[in-house]
Amino acid sequence: MCANFKSDLKRYQNLESKGIYLFFEQGLWAIAVYRFGRAVRAVRIPIISQLLKLTAFLLFKQMEIMTGISLPASARIGKGFYVGHFGGIILHSDVQIGENCSVGPGVVIGTRGGGRPGVPILGNNVYVGVGAKVLGGIKIGNNAKIGANAVVIEDVPDGATVAGIPAKIIN
Repeated sequence: MCANFKSDLKRYQNLESKGIYLFFEQGLWAIAVYRFGRAVRAVRIPIISQLLKLTAFLLFKQMEIMTGISLPASARIGKGFYVGHFGGIILHSDVQIGENCSVGPGVVIGTRGGGRPGVPILGNNVYVGVGAKVLGGIKIGNNAKIGANAVVIEDVPDGATVAGIPAKIIN
């Protein structure tokens, strides 16, 4: 947990935040609770495990209500994750996200519904713009960029930039 959170913290320091300002970054709060929840899953002493899981769940719910950011501990998020701004960020519990990825507010990464199986897998260094929706059992390649308000329902190759509804490759 600590190594991953240190990488997350560095993303905030490199982009805009210094010192005490970090205490006002709601995205960082949500990431800290997520990393705690992931660490708790490794505890194997039954009574301690149950107490820690309850604590992690309560913190998760509190963070979800306070910030509008839902990062379930069962999701797999690589180190260096960055949540750009406050609110409206929802990740499915089975999502996989690579290292050094960034998401803006209003982002949903999850299922398509309607009986269509699967959740997205995002590669490393992926940027998901404000209001974008990434839906279904698709793969987003390394270094891909997803434009604001895009609805992505098909695979995105490495290095591509997509935009629109439904999203299409624009470069």
